[in-house]
Amino acid sequence: MRRVSLVFVVFVLLCTITYGSTSHPIVKGTFIQEWLTVHWTDEMWDSELEYLKEVGIEFLIVAPTGFGIGDGNLRTIYPSKKPNWTDYYPGVDLLGNTLRAAERHGMQVVIGLNMDDRWWQIGVKDPQWLEGQVELGNQLAEEIYNLYYADYRDTICGWYFVFEIDNLMVQQKNAVEVLAKAFNTHLDFLTELDPGLFFMWSPYMNSALATAESYGRFWTELFREVRFREGDIFAPMDCVGGGGTTLENVARWFAEFRKAVDTKPGLLLYSNAENFDHTDWTSATVGRFISQLQLVDEYVDGFINFAYPHYYSPNIIDHGFHKTYLTYVQTGEVESQPPTPPRSIQAVEMPDGSVFLIWEGGEDDVGIAGYLVYRDGRFVGKTQTPRKNAEGYLNAFAEKNLREGRTYTYVLYAYDFAGNLSEPSEEFVFTR
Repeated sequence: MRRVSLVFVVFVLLCTITYGSTSHPIVKGTFIQEWLTVHWTDEMWDSELEYLKEVGIEFLIVAPTGFGIGDGNLRTIYPSKKPNWTDYYPGVDLLGNTLRAAERHGMQVVIGLNMDDRWWQIGVKDPQWLEGQVELGNQLAEEIYNLYYADYRDTICGWYFVFEIDNLMVQQKNAVEVLAKAFNTHLDFLTELDPGLFFMWSPYMNSALATAESYGRFWTELFREVRFREGDIFAPMDCVGGGGTTLENVARWFAEFRKAVDTKPGLLLYSNAENFDHTDWTSATVGRFISQLQLVDEYVDGFINFAYPHYYSPNIIDHGFHKTYLTYVQTGEVESQPPTPPRSIQAVEMPDGSVFLIWEGGEDDVGIAGYLVYRDGRFVGKTQTPRKNAEGYLNAFAEKNLREGRTYTYVLYAYDFAGNLSEPSEEFVFTR
């Protein structure tokens, strides 16, 4: 019989009871990448985790903990004791910092294992290479477990498989066979190491490359061959932020994932909801993000997110994103009061020949997140409140490739953190 640890039971109960206690879907876990935290003090960690707990987030996913630099070699985010593994950040134990902070705040941590950029070129085409990566991940898991688990039994709750599987890769010959062998090698080892720690992975999809039905069939076939355990978590990225799906078709993909997961008793289905916009790597409006949760809610057992600390944290970006999402968490509603439109638009020609549009901002009860710019009736770009460590001006837009002697007509809209749009500005006509 599989031994189930107390920490695993507590985690499942928390996700089931707490998630079920609200009438609206909310995120319970979020990724946090090591580069963001490398200079964080205890005070910064405490500030960040308080924000996360405030919106109902209960666990962190830190991944990867090892970066491939050649066969058998890793650069780790903790001080490894292996002779052929080196510190990615010498003198800094980022994994230990994460675990210590999570323990202070009663949160849990899912530990991502190794990643190698050669995955994107090799994938399942070289079974021997992939098997070697899995064996390397097993070594990494064993060292991490031996170094940290005794001190963080109530904090470490699972493992995360970092290599991202996509619906183009799985069309290759023998993909099921190759991935099944790799997963089973991994799972058998992790189960022997500690059967109470669940396993999570997060594939993605591009709806232009295949159908939801074909991807669902692939996972059904793979689940038949792989020894996934009760409580393991299949957490596909919803890919709305990354452009692989849209709000119009994302539910269809998760409906197929649900069918596949239901063929594997005990396996859980989560959505990895993306709160960013790949077109310019800005934060998604909270209204769009909530739509992503609501559209797939009927199909999933829970939600994780890439990534609250990176795109909604008040430590990184304007407090308005967090405030707007917090209102939703507390009430189940997204605020709907639109901002007033921008005004007093001007064009400023710079010495280098470039042109900047500038304007006076609109007003909003929570705050302005950004502006949409239309030229001659066509959308040409947006501005958004910048990340705190970046340069940028919310009320300015750089125009490019304008022709001499041509007249252009501009209309701007303000949008708030929920995504509510203002009325259009007055037209601004500019001759280059």
